[in-house]
Amino acid sequence: MRPIYKTPIYIFALLLLIACGGGGSPGTAKQFSQEEKTFLYQLFHTEYLWYDQVKTESEHPYATALDMVRSLRVSPPDKWSFVMTKQEWDNYSKQKTQGFGFSYNQEYRIVVVLIDSPVYTKLQRGDVLLEIDGKPITQSAIRNASNKLDTPVTFKIRRGANEQTVTVTPKIYTHKVTLSKIIPYQGKTVGYLRYDAFTHASQTEIEEAFTQFHQNNIDELVIDLRYNGGGSIATATVLLDNITNAYPGERLIYLDWNDRYQAYNEDYNFAQSSQGHNELSMDRVFFLTTKHSASASELVISALKPYLGESNIVTIGTNTHGKPVGMSGVTYGENYYFLINFRVKNDAGISTSFDGIPATCNATDDINHLMGDPQEAMLASALYYMVHNACPSSMSQKTIAKQAVEKTIQEVGSPLKIQGLFL
Repeated sequence: MRPIYKTPIYIFALLLLIACGGGGSPGTAKQFSQEEKTFLYQLFHTEYLWYDQVKTESEHPYATALDMVRSLRVSPPDKWSFVMTKQEWDNYSKQKTQGFGFSYNQEYRIVVVLIDSPVYTKLQRGDVLLEIDGKPITQSAIRNASNKLDTPVTFKIRRGANEQTVTVTPKIYTHKVTLSKIIPYQGKTVGYLRYDAFTHASQTEIEEAFTQFHQNNIDELVIDLRYNGGGSIATATVLLDNITNAYPGERLIYLDWNDRYQAYNEDYNFAQSSQGHNELSMDRVFFLTTKHSASASELVISALKPYLGESNIVTIGTNTHGKPVGMSGVTYGENYYFLINFRVKNDAGISTSFDGIPATCNATDDINHLMGDPQEAMLASALYYMVHNACPSSMSQKTIAKQAVEKTIQEVGSPLKIQGLFL
């Protein structure tokens, strides 16, 4: 039996998101039969983009599906093909996870807080974790506590110059992946959208954000993709349709499979006509990017270039991840396999480099400020560029930030977000 269920999606950060509170490793279904091993081996030698470079073997002595995927994928360049269970995929698609809902760096400083997670409004980006239930903070202590659902935990934290305690209860929860706000800046009305993952469930969130932008008649648009590792191509087209409705029916991107599966090649187009009343017609878009901005994030940036022009797609931060390829999920039993199947090219036939999309202006990911704060270095640099049409090369980002102090007048969502594992 070969159960097939395909849905073209981009994946990079999924494994991080799945680990928000723990629940087993991806791709650890109860049994990994010889029949399934044979199925996976054949998948690598047929539909896989680099099928002609996969090693041959007479036996498949792998304990788990994930072991086999990691062993057979052609690396470099493939560091993305993976496997997860159907339940893990369903949870990801619905933005459902468990634990606390934050990630932290090596200094135990919080980098991200998921919107509507148990710690949302209690902990925030920049907080330093000092103790957990009266004991020195460690990674294992955080992980163990995150897995004890419905059991309150007390963190001692340092926020700025002050220390305080915060009690949080890890739970199973559903979170949001967007935060939008309107920023008045030097005579311009700027729409800001923090977007964390191209999930199917987030399409409604996108529509709500662009309704806000449309109602406020924004002049400029900033999309913060700094931690967005990708997701659904279909959801990426929803975002693109909302950014501009000036090119109805035109091709956005196409998927280019290996030479044996050219019949699977597929075009994705702008909508034939406006689907609602919130679409914009932006002439220029700013993207905040880091090495965590991958796949569908890079697709959106690349797809706009043939229509808006290179100079009107402004990236602020650092090079993106560099994943110009995607996968079409296939199920077998409890497992869902995501092997790289195709290259992604924009309407001009250009594919993103494996080195990523270069930043127009370099800027640091400023953990001292919340994402969406006009004084945060990356956003402040984008605001500077809007007025001066140039990168802020001669000014320190601290000085730039002081120019961006006008108070936001609207906000959907609240404090924020990734570096390490989500817990």
